[in-house]
Amino acid sequence: MRGWNVLPQSVEEVIEDIEADHTSGASRIASMGLQALEDLVKAAGPRLDAATVQEAARRIADAQRTNAALYNVAQLFARLVSEGHDPKEVLVHLKEELETARDHVARTFLKVAPDRGTVVTLTFSANVLASLQLAASKGRIERVYVMEARPVMEGRFLVVALTEAGIPATLVPDAMGPGLMAEATYALVGADTILRDGSFVNKTGSYGLALAAADYKKPLYVAAETLKFDARHDLASWPGGPEMNPREVWPNPPERIDIRNRYFEAVPARLVALYATERGTYAPDIVKTMLSQAGRAPRGER
Repeated sequence: MRGWNVLPQSVEEVIEDIEADHTSGASRIASMGLQALEDLVKAAGPRLDAATVQEAARRIADAQRTNAALYNVAQLFARLVSEGHDPKEVLVHLKEELETARDHVARTFLKVAPDRGTVVTLTFSANVLASLQLAASKGRIERVYVMEARPVMEGRFLVVALTEAGIPATLVPDAMGPGLMAEATYALVGADTILRDGSFVNKTGSYGLALAAADYKKPLYVAAETLKFDARHDLASWPGGPEMNPREVWPNPPERIDIRNRYFEAVPARLVALYATERGTYAPDIVKTMLSQAGRAPRGER
């Protein structure tokens, strides 16, 4: 999809890559957004103007509207540049923040992770991977069950990464995951967005897993950077995940068969035990307090 022709071709190509990427984690997508902005700065040079920056930020954020980190890095870049900060220095700062946050998230999770246990997770999340790797290095992981995350099956990437890291891991069908909470110690997932009421958005299947964790009285932890905090929406106002290609679910269905395919869903705050972030652990009520000032994402206004 093309927007204004003021954006350089290299920027347009990265935006198209973001739109087409349905397997990378949210943090990786945010890094791609920064790459698009870096290409913009290089192409425009001293001719970079506020209107072009704003248009690029809007287009980048719109490429994956469920990804709060992508929105936040794009809008924060645009705001800081408009305030007179050097674009290259802003990019260096945002890149460093994204690259270092993952290790800090993992260390935060380690502080609350049970001494030893079995985990259920789903899809691929770089924060979840880093958290599990660190916990496993301390002898705290017995096995990880990874829900495959149909229809794109990103869970396969996670189970391969865990296995290569020497962590016992088992890929399971999505429908099997919630029932495994009966024998699991806890559930651990990532997030694309953390909403202002303490709810969060993640790959479809997260809600069912969270409900099962609550039924079996097992904690659900969410590993995510604070760049994924989104003060724009709560559970009621979140517009929902976009409808995706139904042929991903069933490539050649019989005639008149109706199919729906959504990648993302929201999980209510009441089902979350703790958020593990690079700045510490937060209960959903604390997140709600932090994002209580309407229209103010915590990092974007600091």
